Amino acid sequence: MAFLDIRKLRKTYGTAVALDGIDLSVKEGEFVTLLGPSGSGKTTLLMSIAGFTRPEEGGIVVDGRDITDMDPEDRDFGLVFQGYALFPHLSVADNIAFPLKVRKWEKARITARVEEMLTLVGLEDYASRKPRQLSGGQQQRVAIARALSYGPRILLLDEPLSALDRNLRESMQRELKRLHQETGVTFIFVTHDQEEAYAMSDRIAVFQSGRIVQVGEPREIYTHPKSLFVAGFLGGNNIFKASYSLADETISFFGSTYPAPPHFDASLAGKDGEIIGWIRPEDISISDGDGDGIRFEARVIDISFAGAAEKLAVIAPDGQEVGLTLPMEATRDLKRGATVTCLVKPQNLGFLAPET
Repeated sequence: MAFLDIRKLRKTYGTAVALDGIDLSVKEGEFVTLLGPSGSGKTTLLMSIAGFTRPEEGGIVVDGRDITDMDPEDRDFGLVFQGYALFPHLSVADNIAFPLKVRKWEKARITARVEEMLTLVGLEDYASRKPRQLSGGQQQRVAIARALSYGPRILLLDEPLSALDRNLRESMQRELKRLHQETGVTFIFVTHDQEEAYAMSDRIAVFQSGRIVQVGEPREIYTHPKSLFVAGFLGGNNIFKASYSLADETISFFGSTYPAPPHFDASLAGKDGEIIGWIRPEDISISDGDGDGIRFEARVIDISFAGAAEKLAVIAPDGQEVGLTLPMEATRDLKRGATVTCLVKPQNLGFLAPET
């Protein structure tokens, strides 16, 4: 049996369905991320696990015990909010000690535990400071230390990195991974940021309109999306229309016809052979005549600098727009309006049925 087992969870707000029959199992010690756009249900599920939201249907079981109707304080889970929710009048040490005092720990035990948590998050020299005297990243560390101080079996994190700048966010991603590995606590993390989910998670549950549409390891979801939504939401994949001909086993897209790749599943084809294709921007290169693969001519309509790479937007002969991510040296002499030959390896093409 899974450590955390969520079955058929449903929650509505009037006519709006926030959770539509959610099923999710989490192993003890896993780092699972709930990923999806705003309003997709991920925070509602997190608050249901915490006990602040009560579902109308379904159940939540932790280590064999049904906690669906249990009060939040009795679940004894740690919770880190987006805004950290630190007490501004208390020092760092007193913020961490607060949940221990509520649980009536002995004073000596509290002191030892606070010192342990300060060391864990690298804030030994900040114990007497107030939250206003800390950076955003330091405040977040205090919030995490407080949530972990009493030894919760599950730590729930509601978009705690969203207010941080890019460099600090990446640093805190590494910090969270370290804390997860060192403590062994089960982490349930909510975000709408795909890169954040890829960087930290053991598994990702992708949300769409109150449902989980795919669960898997980051690499699995990235390379094998099971629906049009997942293919488009994760990784910024190019989604394009294509058609399959059973008579000669060819696929037509971007204004040309090509032999169907060996991995293509003909059962995906819908009415009149319609299919949906996807390709990652980094899997398309500009050809100078060398290299095997699928080629198509395209007109450059935009070039954007993106640090170590350049992002190109091109128009294929059939009018479909395609995005490319290329190293800077590959785009040095390109201008808007130029015609380029794009090259794709057949094995990097993905296909979905039209109804997905």
